[in-house]
Amino acid sequence: MIRKVTFYWILLTLMLVDSWLLSKPNILGKIGLIIYKYHYLRSFPRTLLTVWIVVSISVLIVLLVQYMVKQEKLSKRIATVLLSACMVASLLIMTKVYIDFTSWSYSHAGMKFRIGANLLPIILMIVFGNGLLQIHRKAEPQENFPEGSTDTLQHKGTVIISHDTSQP
Repeated sequence: MIRKVTFYWILLTLMLVDSWLLSKPNILGKIGLIIYKYHYLRSFPRTLLTVWIVVSISVLIVLLVQYMVKQEKLSKRIATVLLSACMVASLLIMTKVYIDFTSWSYSHAGMKFRIGANLLPIILMIVFGNGLLQIHRKAEPQENFPEGSTDTLQHKGTVIISHDTSQP
């Protein structure tokens, strides 16, 4: 549980940093936002909402896939393929953003804006990568205990109670 809470705090921090960076273009970047009609990136609240929607959709995709695997409606192999495809798509988006923001008019938008644009696909790769790790972490086999065990153990859905009263 602590790992999930820590992951979501880190994700929230990255979203805030990315929103702040995207909302701080230089003067040429501000003109570009007006020309290209990027209304959703003109202020910090709009940028935060945009980044939050994109990251929330990716988190919901991961949670839906994990839920379907847990309910055994989706095999782990198909879940791995789906999340790997999302990871590859994020990597391709990262490549396109990098190429776009190192050439032509986007390269003059300012360093903060360019770093913020590159950070969003990285956040998506982190989300999908964590989802892949969670699916494979849950696939670990459980320990097998011998039939005649007299300790307090949970074995095949039944609880074996020890006759020794000194044990809890």
